[in-house]
Formats: sequence, structure tokens, C-alpha cells
Amino acid sequence: MLKLKQIISVLCVSFSCLFIPLSHAGIGVIPQEKETFSDYVIRVESFLQQNKKILDPQNKQQEIQAVMPFEFLPSADCKGASTGLLLSHGLSDSPYGMRSIARLLSESCIHVRVVLLPGHGTGAEDLIDVTRDEWRQVFNRSALTLKAEVDSFFVGGFSTGGALALDFALSHPDITQGAVLFSPLLKINSSIDWLSPILSPIITWLDHEETDDYAKYASIPVPAIAQAYKTAKELRNRLDTTPLSDVPVFIALPDQDATVDSAVTQEIFSNSLIHKKSQMLIYSSDMENQTQTRISVQKVYLPEQKITGLSHMSIHGSPDDKHYGIKGDYRICDFDKDKGDYKRCKSEPNIWFGEKGELLNSKSTYGARITWNPYFDSLVEDVVQFIQSNS
Repeated sequence: MLKLKQIISVLCVSFSCLFIPLSHAGIGVIPQEKETFSDYVIRVESFLQQNKKILDPQNKQQEIQAVMPFEFLPSADCKGASTGLLLSHGLSDSPYGMRSIARLLSESCIHVRVVLLPGHGTGAEDLIDVTRDEWRQVFNRSALTLKAEVDSFFVGGFSTGGALALDFALSHPDITQGAVLFSPLLKINSSIDWLSPILSPIITWLDHEETDDYAKYASIPVPAIAQAYKTAKELRNRLDTTPLSDVPVFIALPDQDATVDSAVTQEIFSNSLIHKKSQMLIYSSDMENQTQTRISVQKVYLPEQKITGLSHMSIHGSPDDKHYGIKGDYRICDFDKDKGDYKRCKSEPNIWFGEKGELLNSKSTYGARITWNPYFDSLVEDVVQFIQSNS
């Protein structure tokens, strides 16, 4: 049997590991108990002004605003009981990714608030020494603050943020009317994800490249992957022991997800998220449109639009988003930056989009990872209906 040192050596040859000292820069701002959201936002902005890595100094304020926590209030025309929804972004992401859906939900009389998780919004090095308990602390304190301001309260999030929301719902079923999850992290899509806690004290990075996206990191340090792994494992264990029967859950996810194991999510939905009003929407490249009890399928193989399917991060993305949308200024191209495929992916106007993997590769050697949902408006309608029916 290979010794751990030999395994690490093999992995380093395979993944070009970089051993970099731990970062002790700020890990973000955690809301204080009884702190108002407006005061929290002021503190976060001050922190980001001092700590965020800026790509374009002339664009500093826009880059800071992109990763700031925010809220969208219902219009003054909204009458009756108030409804609140707390959302969280995922690992390596920022609140920017939640902006499009938060804005539209607020137009349906929902008070939407989005937090910034510790280690995010500044530089990827700040994820090195962050802990899942700090993520939970930010989410839980923010949730309790918003709950005190509304009549009906919901939680939600994307990927790791979805796991934090589901964890809160499990702990607070008495005050949570529902959970809205986009590609939630219940298991990393890897057969060796269990190695991350073993390697994290020894290896800082499997790869490390500076991001060219002001709203998202390009690399994730191994210690942060280990924290995400433990977050998902602990949540699975909780759900296995105590199925969630008192809180309805809405989940939207792709059936082919390169980041999280969507098959595990579907299994947990069937076995542990057992409220009769829970719903799952699966975006599939090969399954036909259908609606069953609690589960519906939307086919997303759209060759006329050069879309092979949806990706992990595209579920809650608007086609009209100026950064990640159809005509957005940023594409995610998972290729060697020195090779021609990367340049073609970034620059050519009519290319294929989808989740990274065999299907996208079969259509193009330089296809991009899709960052929007062509059925975005329909998704928003489904979420609004779910929230209204459970308020």
C-alpha cells in the first residue's frame, strides 16, 4: 500500500500542486448579534475596500459592489403579510450570482436578502483558513435577523449556500416556512472527495491561478474543499438520521453536474426531504419533459441554441445578465490559457455551451461552461408559486 507521502507525490505530479503558506488575511465579516443589516453592509464594504483584490483599479467600486451583500425590498404596492427569503452564494462565488433571481423575486413582493460568506469577495487565499462554522454563523445570524422582520420566512442558496440553508431549516423547522435550493451541495461529484480533509493540512492548492473574474474565484484551496466536503457529509448524516418532514423544499438542479453529485441529491430528496409539498425540478439533456408527484423534468438539450445542457452554476442565472448572460462580458472556459481552444472559447461569437464533460466535448473542442438558464423566467415563476403556496 502506498504511503500517504507517496500518494501526495503522485497527486502533485498529476495536479501540479503548489505548497503555499497559509493566508492570514481577513476571512470576511461575520454579522454581530442584533446588528442591523444596514450596519452589517457598511462594515462589509469597509472590509472589502481594504482587502479585495481589484482587477481594474479604474473599476474598483463596481468590482466591490459586485461582491457586496445586498437586499431587494418589495415595492410599496405590496399588501398583506410580509415574506422574507435569505439566500447565500456558493464556494468560490459571491453575492453577484444571486442578483438576477433576487431582483425578480422582490418584484413578486418577497423581501430578498443575500449574504457574503467568510473568505469570499476578496481573494482566493482568504479561503485557506476559513471554517464551515464561520459560514454557518453568517447564515444563521443573518437568517434570524431577517426572520424577526417578516411574517413568513424562507431560506435558500446555491451549492454550498444551499447546504447552509438546508442545515438551518433542519435546525429551525418551527420558524422556516420553506427552503429554495439551486444545485445544492449534498455531495461533491468525486469518488475521492474524502481525501480532501487528509490532504488539506499538507497541500494548499491542487491548482492556483489568479482569477480574471471580479465576481468569482478561479481556484479553490484544498482546505476550503475539505470544509465543503465536511459540510455536505454532516448534512447527509443529519438527513439520514432525521428526515425533514416539517419544512417543504424546492430544488432545481441539472442531472449532469460536474461539481456536485446530482444523483445523490435526487436520492436524498426522495428519502429524506419528505414533505408532501416539496418539489424537485431536474434539467436534463436526454430525459423528455414530464411531471410526476413532487418531481418534474425540463429537457435542456437545445441544439438550435447550441446548448447541450445546463451546468452546476447556470440554474439560477438570467440570460439577460450583463456579466454571465448570453451577451455577457464573461465566459467560463476550462482550458489551458496558452492554448488555442481557450482563445477561441473566449472570443468566437457562436460557440456551444453546456456543462463540461463528454456531451459538450462531442459538439466542440472549445465549448464554454454555460452560466445562464434559458428557462430562467419559468424558474422564477416556479419559485414564486412555491413561496406563495407555503407562506
